[in-house]
Formats: sequence, structure tokens, C-alpha cells
Amino acid sequence: MLFGEEIENSEKSRRSINLVPSYTLQSGIGISDNPLYAPFIQQEAVYWENSLEGFFLFESTPEFFTYLYLYGEGKNFEELPEQKSTSIYLGQVEHAYTPSESDQTYGVRFRHIYYDQGFDYSELGFPYSFSVQSNKSEFISYFTKKFSEELTATFEILLAEEDFKVITDDNKVSGLSLILKSTPSLLNWTFQAEYLQKRYEERLRRNWDSTLIAGGKLENDKLNFSIIAEKESDMLPWKNSKAKLIWSQLQDNGGSYYDYDKFSLSFKQDLIVSSYNIEFMIGGAFTKYDQRLIENIERFELKSLSNGLSITREISDNLETYIRWSREEDISNSRDYEYSSNFWSLGVIWEI
Repeated sequence: MLFGEEIENSEKSRRSINLVPSYTLQSGIGISDNPLYAPFIQQEAVYWENSLEGFFLFESTPEFFTYLYLYGEGKNFEELPEQKSTSIYLGQVEHAYTPSESDQTYGVRFRHIYYDQGFDYSELGFPYSFSVQSNKSEFISYFTKKFSEELTATFEILLAEEDFKVITDDNKVSGLSLILKSTPSLLNWTFQAEYLQKRYEERLRRNWDSTLIAGGKLENDKLNFSIIAEKESDMLPWKNSKAKLIWSQLQDNGGSYYDYDKFSLSFKQDLIVSSYNIEFMIGGAFTKYDQRLIENIERFELKSLSNGLSITREISDNLETYIRWSREEDISNSRDYEYSSNFWSLGVIWEI
């Protein structure tokens, strides 16, 4: 009887669930020279930015892994008459099961994203500016196989649905992806191959010259191949180096108006100099459309550049200050799709 009671208490203890929360709050002020990403009439504005991040780990038996992740950020622009704020909110919950002494993991992930961003769409025939608001829900089921201590493979199935409040771009997405991840001592790398099908509910098909095609709604198929290389360094000031290369191809079911090939490359470097943590990022992308023409009968091309710099300094165990700069720029052979936008900000970070 004594042994039976002891075993029962032990099983109850293993079945108990402990919640381990963590929070990060950021707040600061900044200025942007083109917060609406306008190609022609640019208006600068001062803004107040805030973000809140919460991570909740549910500890139970070693076979199960469950967490809840919440994130929200926003900017308030008092100087913009029509677009006072931009925001993004994300909620994600994941549950995974790894049988005891097994090299296989089965998991599900649910993610919901709310997006609200103001844009200048005057060149497309819309009012000067308005907000693009969307709700996107994603459900991902996955299977992971661990081949060794250094190599794992993950197969994912994606189902998603996106609902827009203003524009008629509501769509449903289904897809498959294969992810290979290797963590040798020299250089960590991740390779991903992904196939996505997107079906629009209302958007019409177009010919290569942008004229509408009667009957049927737009559908497209997209292939993504990416490889990420990452290196941790123990030699100061170098901390972490990361490079990412992506190739994408999209084909529609219309007159190839949306068909394109896209290459992108980005690099991020973390440095530690004295009591400062410095993060620098640079990236670029080149998109060439297969059939879409512009006014001078050239094929539409788009080059995108992005840069970022973040400097943080620790004040205490749970308090840091930051100063940040980011820049986005599109260069095209069609003037309507060219813009540049800079954001500068400084503020504080609390970790709890």
C-alpha cells in the first residue's frame, strides 16, 4: 500500500503543469521621412512606438512541449491627418509530442496575425492614402525526424486564410515544405523548399498588358527555395553572423501578369563593443516579371534594398536603452513603384 501511494503521488507530480512566463516591453520615440512609403509626395512624421512580447512555456512531462507566444507593436503618428497609427499583432500556440527514447516529433502550430499599415496608393487610382488591414490565420502540422545530433528534417503542411477589411484580396493558401537543419561545429545551416497555392476569392485575372480576363478568379502557384548559414563566434567583437539566400518563382492562372522570378540575399552581423550590443543588417532583392510590361514596352523589374542598425546598452539586469535606424528602398523601371523610407528611433527595453 505504501509503495502504491508513492507511485500514485509520483505520477501526479509528473502530470502537473508549470507555467513559465517571460515578458519584454519596449517604448520609444522616433521620426520617419516617409512612413506611408509614398513614391511621389513624401511627408515626414514624428511617432511614438511601443511593443509588448510575451512567451509562456507550459512545463509538464518531457515528452510534451507546449508554448504560447504573443507579440504586438505599433506606431502613433500625430502629424499624419489620415493615418494616425500602424500596428501588427501576432498570437502563436504550438504543441509537440516526442515519444520517449524516440527520434521523431509530431506537432501542430496555430498562428493569427492582425496587420494595419497605411500606404500612399495615389499612383494606382485610389485616394491619397488609406490603411490596409488584414486578419490572417495559419494552421501548420509538422513531423520532425532527427537523423543525428547534427541533422534533422521537418515536413510541414500549411493551411491559411487571409481576410482584408478594405481591399478585395481575400485568399486561401495551402502548401507543403521540407526543412533540413544541420548544426555542425563549424557552420550551422538550414535549407527549406516550399510549395504554396493561393486562391483569391474576388481578385480577377489579368493579361500580360494588365487588361482584365473575364471569368474565373486569380490563382497562383509559388515555389520558394532558401538557405540560411549562421556562425557563432567566441572572439570579440564578433558575436553572430547570419546570411540568407532565397529564390522564388510565381506563376498565375491568367495571362502571366503576375508571373515573376525573385532572388534575395541578406546578411546580419552582431557585434559586442565595450558595453554596447550592435546589430547590423543589409539585404537586397531583384524581381523580374516574365510578361508584364510597362509604358515603354519594357518588362517590369523591381529592385529592393533594406538596411538596419540597432545599438543597445545594458543599464541594469532587466533594463536596456536602444537607438535604431532602418531604411527600405524600391528601385524600378516604372516610376510609380519607386520609393524610399527611413525610420530613426530611440527608447528603452524592459525584460521581466
